[in-house]
Amino acid sequence: MYDPLVNAPPGPHDAPEPSYWQQHTQAEFPECVDAPEEVGFAVIGAGYTGLNAARVLAENGHSVAVFEANQLAWGCSSRNAGFVMKSTGRLGLSAWAERLGADIAQDIADEHQKALQLVEETLRYCPSQCQRQNGGYLKIAHRNSAVAPLKQQYEQLKKFNQPVEWLTQNQLSGLISSPQAHAALRFTDCFALNPILLAAATARRATAAGAQLVEHCPVTQAVSLGGKGVYLQTAKGSVRARKLLVCSNGYTSGKLLPELASRSLPVLSSIITTPPLSNEQVESIKLSPQYAIMDTRILKYYFRLLPDNRLLFGGRGAIQGKSAEKPIYAKRLLQALHQTFPQLREVNKWEYFWSGWVSVSLDDYPRVGKVKDNIYASMGYCGAGVSFTALAGQRLAEAAMEQPLPELPYYQSQLKPFPLPRFRRLGQWLYYHYGRLRD
Repeated sequence: MYDPLVNAPPGPHDAPEPSYWQQHTQAEFPECVDAPEEVGFAVIGAGYTGLNAARVLAENGHSVAVFEANQLAWGCSSRNAGFVMKSTGRLGLSAWAERLGADIAQDIADEHQKALQLVEETLRYCPSQCQRQNGGYLKIAHRNSAVAPLKQQYEQLKKFNQPVEWLTQNQLSGLISSPQAHAALRFTDCFALNPILLAAATARRATAAGAQLVEHCPVTQAVSLGGKGVYLQTAKGSVRARKLLVCSNGYTSGKLLPELASRSLPVLSSIITTPPLSNEQVESIKLSPQYAIMDTRILKYYFRLLPDNRLLFGGRGAIQGKSAEKPIYAKRLLQALHQTFPQLREVNKWEYFWSGWVSVSLDDYPRVGKVKDNIYASMGYCGAGVSFTALAGQRLAEAAMEQPLPELPYYQSQLKPFPLPRFRRLGQWLYYHYGRLRD
């Protein structure tokens, strides 16, 4: 599997195992075009971020081309679980309040509310509403000792006017039957959907605004020419652009731009889906497709029942791309599924197993903005970008158009470089062992 820390930018055929969504979705993507020789703004990555950035640029009258190494939405935009949440990276609002004060924390909360509203806006361009499920997002205490910290988080979220509910174990038992469900936060305005349908709707909006989409066209070299713009070498020839926007997040090759090489840790998130469950099995776990669920572990598991009664279950996968498709990682997820739902122990196989790269930042929150002359980037979503990418694309386009951005940490500095970047994955391996012991 393509590995951003090892490989050059991915080739047009470097596709890993297809996701469930790719196998079960008839998505209407727009027609792509040939690579232009010259364009005002070039965008790398035809996922949520890049497509939203291209749309905003085109709506403002600029010529823009999006270059995708594989097919449209090849990366995490077609490989995620479809959780539309208002995640603030790995830092909660209370942590932001401790660092920078309650006013900044509230502004960050409001920023993520805008991101959610932008996704809602795109859903109007999707005839099926992207198979939206409206029950909300449940954050579940997986053991008794996690209840008190989760309740404290609930109290903090209420102070920031967040639409959350507290569910006791008794109340939660009507929504899920699991020995690892002791209480929960319910985020009532969050939801789940089909991620490929969202990507297709976003792509249609971008082309309707005038953006050009170019697929199977990896960018292999990007050089800032100062006042003369940016030179790109692609699989389909050279391109001259006034500015470049890097929107490949966890898939950004460390060999493309030295300025970004040490500032992100690409981490694999892996998912399995079961064969369709029987009605009796669904009734035994009491789970509805309306809910998106994540637990309180350090190494979190996340899951949802799909509309066709398959259970999707995800968590951390291999550390290196070359190991991503080894069955041991699917077996670990199946074992965790059995621990979560012992009544499904007779489900002893998975039907689909796939992985995708997410970008983790050193200080646990994303950055959007200028990298160097004429080059801009948005990275570090920490595995929760489905919602934020809509706004990140807009903010990145605004930065490239030299418009002022909100005075929030996301937009005021670049990603911090990892110390001893060659040993990032050793640190990740140690952290995983620590997390498993704690969990």
